[in-house]
Amino acid sequence: METTTTTTSTSKALMFWLAVTCIVTMASAVVPLRSAEATQDLGGCIMSFVSVEGCVEAIHDAVTHKVYDGLKHECCTAITQLGDNCWPLLFPGRPAVPLFLKAICKLIGGDAAKVEKVAAPPY
Repeated sequence: METTTTTTSTSKALMFWLAVTCIVTMASAVVPLRSAEATQDLGGCIMSFVSVEGCVEAIHDAVTHKVYDGLKHECCTAITQLGDNCWPLLFPGRPAVPLFLKAICKLIGGDAAKVEKVAAPPY
């Protein structure tokens, strides 16, 4: 049963990134992206997270479900080191996402248990 949940979570996260890729591709056809020197390509941006095991799923869960337990130290390192030019490619129209993820990573310092206290409502 646990494998099915993991597979479902992974499938949802990959579908999320596929949707982001499609949106960026369509948007770049309408509005040309900046020069190659000024921005990383979409594949390079995505690989920054895919290369860290569980990071894509962790970002998806943090952004869509406000679940932070997957944001491990390695994933937070990838988040904080990602170039500013990648964020608009990965989350078009959502400029708060990188600020949110970087703040959460700074708060938890790679220990997702800490964020439970920070994110809990005051009531």
